[in-house]
Amino acid sequence: MKPDTPTTLALEFSSRSGSIALMNNSGESLVAPTTVGRNVEDDVFPSIEKTATALDISANELELVIVSVGPGGFTGLRTAVTIAKMISFVSGATIVPIESAIVCVQQADKGDGPFAVISSVKGDEFWLSNIVLKESLWVCTSKTSSTKELQQDAKHAAGVFVDSFLPVEAREIMKQHGIPIYTSTPDANALLQAGLEYYKEGKSIEPELLLPIYPRDPEAVRVWNAKKTRKPQKPPIRNRDR
Repeated sequence: MKPDTPTTLALEFSSRSGSIALMNNSGESLVAPTTVGRNVEDDVFPSIEKTATALDISANELELVIVSVGPGGFTGLRTAVTIAKMISFVSGATIVPIESAIVCVQQADKGDGPFAVISSVKGDEFWLSNIVLKESLWVCTSKTSSTKELQQDAKHAAGVFVDSFLPVEAREIMKQHGIPIYTSTPDANALLQAGLEYYKEGKSIEPELLLPIYPRDPEAVRVWNAKKTRKPQKPPIRNRDR
């Protein structure tokens, strides 16, 4: 039987401002900010260690890891997924993946929805997540969309969550229909609360199947693939004077 308050680590690294949350078996929890992908000094593990010490938790006691799987920053998502897998392999902890759009909605506490979350904007295209609360669980359906399709896709939304990259035309569509616009601010505490509900319903994943959500190839991957498929250039033939 699953414990009501498992020793839990929540990893929210989908945005530039990352955070972790830890909860012990007594239900006491702490949240700590983290910076992911620093070149000089990484503070993810020091933040986890400091918070775990404050709650008297050791690594092998972790029973649950809740991870925000994106969409979001490539490095942050990759880091969160790797840490979750590593902990699960070592301690046997259960992994619960949560789409980052759900974390935004959970954190805002604006009602049961339906809500639309726009992320991973590139030009006129973006990742659109439609979210609604059903029987204490957020249900999320996502797809690639565009400003042209937004009027149909989000017309019934009680609110739209966006970041600073939202196309101007998309913002105008929301204003025309009187749909409230909220800023996406996911954090580890909201992730913890949403993940615990999924855990209670037995919604988990095997560590080897855990993957981040990337709506499109990261720029570094795209450039690398382009270089591999590019035909090598033959050196020019120079005429030699005899």
